[in-house]
Amino acid sequence: MQSSAIHRTRKLKLLGKLSAFVLFAVTQGGVQASPVLSRLEGLLDNTVEGGWVKVSTNLFSDAWATGSTAVQYSSYQNPGSVVTAWSSVAWDTTRGDLLLWGGGHANYAGNEMYVWSGVTGEWGRGSLSSRVDSNYFVVDNAAPQSAHTYDNNLYLAVNDMFITFGGATFQSGGGFSTLNGSTVERAGPWLWDPSKADPNKVGGTTGSGYDAASVGGEMWTNRQGRWTGTEAPGYVNGTAAYRTENGKDVVYLTADSQSSGFQSLYRYTLGDVKNGGSDTWEKIGVMENSVAFAGAGTIDSKHNLYVRTAMNSGKYTSELAVWDLSKANSSNPNSNKDIAIQLLKEDGTPFLISGAFGIDYDVVNDQLLLWDGSDRGTVWAVKIAYDGNGNIITTLTVKKLLSTTTAQPGGNFVTGVFGKWDYIDELGAFIAVNEFSPLTGDAEVWLYKPFSEGTGNSGGTVPEPNSLVLAGLALCLLLRKKYL
Repeated sequence: MQSSAIHRTRKLKLLGKLSAFVLFAVTQGGVQASPVLSRLEGLLDNTVEGGWVKVSTNLFSDAWATGSTAVQYSSYQNPGSVVTAWSSVAWDTTRGDLLLWGGGHANYAGNEMYVWSGVTGEWGRGSLSSRVDSNYFVVDNAAPQSAHTYDNNLYLAVNDMFITFGGATFQSGGGFSTLNGSTVERAGPWLWDPSKADPNKVGGTTGSGYDAASVGGEMWTNRQGRWTGTEAPGYVNGTAAYRTENGKDVVYLTADSQSSGFQSLYRYTLGDVKNGGSDTWEKIGVMENSVAFAGAGTIDSKHNLYVRTAMNSGKYTSELAVWDLSKANSSNPNSNKDIAIQLLKEDGTPFLISGAFGIDYDVVNDQLLLWDGSDRGTVWAVKIAYDGNGNIITTLTVKKLLSTTTAQPGGNFVTGVFGKWDYIDELGAFIAVNEFSPLTGDAEVWLYKPFSEGTGNSGGTVPEPNSLVLAGLALCLLLRKKYL
């Protein structure tokens, strides 16, 4: 069991070993308080490294609409598909919430938002679903069609908004669209405002719900056309990762058209959304050395890399596709090609990644952790390494990390983990949504506590807490003086 002091120490390392200790963040709107995560920290304190702890306290189905506000979709009435059908989540760093949105294609028509609270541990609902017409367009064009989201859901900390790029929308299997008279127009990305969340309001306008009496919360914003540059062609099998750059929300994502398997790398920079700001699209890299379909992506912040899972198929023998973000070149994206990395198990045999894996970067221990739930709580770890000439080594070893706790997710994902596996900077831990169980009506939320450096699993040492805590306190005082 680790003490709270050690948890504070791990936080200090997250942003230059100091800044993550600060309990507020500066955004375009000013100073914003960080969420209260004492409950989750306490659960992690009592969890051994390499172990799991269940953090949800009610059933996912408890959040579903019932009675007069029930969703009515003939054979598409099971909101459990929001979890099962190629889906992803986003971690709201402002409130300590997990945002789940999805469905789509031949699985589920509902576009309601689900919110899991890290403070209470309860699943809740952020909105009611919009009504769709006979052609499956949302009736008021003020909210997105439900869609498979793969690894395409994120939270934008600067704008304080959830973003989804979607993927295969309900029935059509294509991208987001709206109906303008008789003209079908491309839509999205869509932003959802968590400050407007209301379980009894429709996400769009009043009258657009399945219960005509439901009030509209006007929670969604369609960003289509509010940018310079050229949007990515499509988001089926897409991956995405987020960070702030120069005080702006920036999304890196891989996307292609017609699911070719050769995804280009894009950078999408958002302006001040609520005050009329515009966005920028840039194509900054191409894929020639790997092939990739469904999967997940992340940013290795230490080495400034975008990393996504790939597929070992035919002449393409890589399990990871990697781009050096320092070489991003929007004027000549073809000059920034993917680096193909092959993964081996510790016994030297191939480690073949399937599309079912989720991947994210553990900034404290400088490692990529993969999880697909096939062996319940088993996690796989790999570190990016360089040769003496500063080139990325293209064959790396993956370590198998068995769960150190009996309690662990059940796994058995029908379609895959995708974006339901996220690293939480504030906690120094991973959060995961387990597969939906029709027997229990639940999709459990779990935390995974990674092994620290110096435990024989990651190497290195853990710094002494006292000096870092003092440095963190000094930084807090300096920032308070500057911003408050």
